Amino acid sequence: MIRSMTGYGAAEQADDRVRVAVEIRTVNNKFLKINQRSPEGLGAAEVTIERILRGSISRGTVNLNLAVEPRGAAVRAPINTDILAAYRQDLEAAAKKVGGTVSLEALLALPGVVGSERILLTGIADLPARVEAVVAEAVRRLNRMRDVEGQATAKDMRASLDEMQQRIATIQTRVPAVVQEYRERLRQRVTELLEGLEVAADDQTLAREVAFAAERSDINEELARLASHISQFRELLDDSGPAGRKLEFLTQEMYREVNTIGSKASDAEISRLVVDIKVGVDRLREQSQNVE
Repeated sequence: MIRSMTGYGAAEQADDRVRVAVEIRTVNNKFLKINQRSPEGLGAAEVTIERILRGSISRGTVNLNLAVEPRGAAVRAPINTDILAAYRQDLEAAAKKVGGTVSLEALLALPGVVGSERILLTGIADLPARVEAVVAEAVRRLNRMRDVEGQATAKDMRASLDEMQQRIATIQTRVPAVVQEYRERLRQRVTELLEGLEVAADDQTLAREVAFAAERSDINEELARLASHISQFRELLDDSGPAGRKLEFLTQEMYREVNTIGSKASDAEISRLVVDIKVGVDRLREQSQNVE
């Protein structure tokens, strides 16, 4: 079962101490690229988050937003005790020279003593485990959505493959008629050129020329390889692992065979069918670029 690279997943967990919320959005990319946005003080959790993402996503750009909102006693501004102690030492030294006292209220009002952060995350002991659980749930929901979209894409791909196989079958039945028509055209052209001359057309020479043309325009090998690529493509659609890059490679091989068929078969009907097959291959290629 193929999986789309685009999707969205969100999850949250909240109680009277903290609310943890995660949003994940994924878009197309040839490789795996992870972008994380998380609050200050949760740098250690980013390693765990990346491990979870890499374990479930193999290709695409992943944008993850993590929000942590402490509640109750955890909602407080952090105090920088090092800066506070330095201010106090300096002010007490100045107070001895000019007189006066240093109050705690005055110290707390000085720049840098009270942090600008609204929350103090270190006060929530089980926060890393909460973050991990919420991220894992958001990834599960993301993948459910990507699986649904992948199934729809696979259904459309199979329909394209069916149309391509129908056109290939038509080309295969058309090939013998192309050779016969070429024989008749050649015979008629030679007869017209020799009309009025005392020269007769040599059937053996005509047969040799027809055989040469048939060999030069033989597309059976290309049709067989194209059919093989289509069969492999169908197998990958049912595979459980990531298949996007393999599908892209197969579309390149399909396009190469179709181009060869079009260049070798000098027949208007086959040329029209080749154009239709190319359209199908292009559609498969575009869809493969959105498959993980």
